[in-house]
Amino acid sequence: MVRVITQDTYDEVVKENIDEFDMEPEEAMKEAIAQFEAQGVDLSLIIKDLALTPGDKHLVAITVDKLKELCAGETFEDELIMKQLEVLRSECEKDLARRIRAGKEGAYNILIKLLEARYKMYQQDKSEKDAAFIVSVLNTLAALMDIQPDLLEIKGIDLINSMLSSVTNEDILVPLLKWTCVCCVRHEMNRQNLFSKDMIENIKRLLDNQKNRKILSGTLHLVRVLTLDDDIRVEFGKAHDHSKELGAQLIEKLAALLKGNPSPSLLSELMLTMSSLLVRNELCAMAADSVDTLLAAISDNCGAAATATQGCRLITALAGNDDVKRRLVQSGVAPIVVGLLNLHMSNASTAAIILKCIAALVLREPTHSEQMFASGAPDAILECMNSHADNCAVQKNGCWAIRNMVARCREQNAKFHELGAEAILNNAYGRFEKEFGFDIKAALRDLECDVKLDEQWTGKGVQMEQ
Repeated sequence: MVRVITQDTYDEVVKENIDEFDMEPEEAMKEAIAQFEAQGVDLSLIIKDLALTPGDKHLVAITVDKLKELCAGETFEDELIMKQLEVLRSECEKDLARRIRAGKEGAYNILIKLLEARYKMYQQDKSEKDAAFIVSVLNTLAALMDIQPDLLEIKGIDLINSMLSSVTNEDILVPLLKWTCVCCVRHEMNRQNLFSKDMIENIKRLLDNQKNRKILSGTLHLVRVLTLDDDIRVEFGKAHDHSKELGAQLIEKLAALLKGNPSPSLLSELMLTMSSLLVRNELCAMAADSVDTLLAAISDNCGAAATATQGCRLITALAGNDDVKRRLVQSGVAPIVVGLLNLHMSNASTAAIILKCIAALVLREPTHSEQMFASGAPDAILECMNSHADNCAVQKNGCWAIRNMVARCREQNAKFHELGAEAILNNAYGRFEKEFGFDIKAALRDLECDVKLDEQWTGKGVQMEQ
C-alpha cells in the first residue's frame, strides 16, 4: 500500500536535517527524499525544493496570498496583479504538486473572480487592456487546472459557456479553448456539464474561423476531448453519445474544411477529429462524399508521418461502413495505402496504423484483397513485420492484414509463402504467444500452414441428466 505525507511533514524533515545535522540544503533534501522513498512514501504530490521564505511558505502559496490581498479591494491594480499571475502560472507549470498546493490555497476562486469581473468590463468597451488581462487569467487557469479539473464548478462552467458564445477576440479565444480542454480531460462530469450548455452551436461558430489556424486547432482539440472516455471514476460515460451528436452536426462542416487545402499539421488534426466522430454506420455514410478529397490530401502530403498516421486512422474508421469501404477502394485507396507503408516503414507506430488500415479495407472483400495484392501489399506487409519483429502492434496488425487478405483469396498463399510469411509468423508466435497467439495461428491456418490449434475446452464424458 502506498503511503502519503503532507507538505508540512516533508518540509519539517528537511529543516531538521539542516538544523540538527548541519547538512547543506541540497544534501538535506536528498536525504529526506531517500528516507521517505525507503519507507514507501509517494512523493509525487510534494514540492521537493527548499525555496522557502522566512515565513515558511512556498512561493506558490505566497503568490496566492498576494493575489488575495490585491483582489481584496473594489478596484484592481492591473500591473501588480498580472505580475503575480505570471509568477503563479510559471509555478503551476513546473509540476502537479505546485498546482495542487495552489488549488488548496484558493487560487481557483481568486482567478474566477478576476475573470468574471474583467469579462463584464470587457463586454462594455472591448478594450485591449481588458483583453490582455483576461488572456493572462485564462493562461493561469489552464496551468492551474492541468490534471486537476475537479476545481471547475458551476460558476466556471457558466463563464466558459458565456465567453464561448459571445467572444470574438482571437487573442482571448485561443487560451479560452485551451482552458476548456483542460477542464474536460479526465473528468466526465465536466464534459457532460459543458456539453449540455449549447456547446455544439459554439463549436460550429468557431469552426467558421477558417483563417485563424490557432482557433481552428483549439476547436478541433475541444471536439476530441469531448469524445474521451478517460475518467476511471465513472463506470459509464457518454463518450459515444457525444461522438454521435457531434458527428451528426459537424461531419459535413469538417469535410468542407478538408477541401480548403489546410496546412499539413491542421490536415492531420482534421482527420484525427473526424475519425473520433465516426462511431456509427450512418455517420460514415455522411462522410462518404469526402473520400476523393481525403485521398487527394493524403497523396499531396504523403511524406509527413502525421498525415499518413491520421489519414489511415480516418480511412479505417470510414471502412466501418461497407458501402464507403467499397467507394474508397474504387477511388484508388489500395496503391495509396501500400505506398504509405513503403514510405513510412521505418516508423513503427505509423506502420502499425497503416497495417490495421489494410486489414480493415480487405476484410470480407475478395476484390479489395486482389487490388491490395496487385499493389504490392504482401511484400510491404512482410518486410514491415520483419523490420519490427519486436513491436507488438506491428506484428498483431500484420497478422490481421495477412489473414484478411488470404481468407477468401487462397490463390495468394503461394506469394506469401514465397516471401517467408510462415517463418515470420512463427517468430511472432514465439515472442507474442500470450498477447495474441490466436491471431497468429489464424493467419497460419488461412495460409494453409502446419499449425496446431489448441482445444479450448474438453468435455469429461459425463452423461448429462435430462
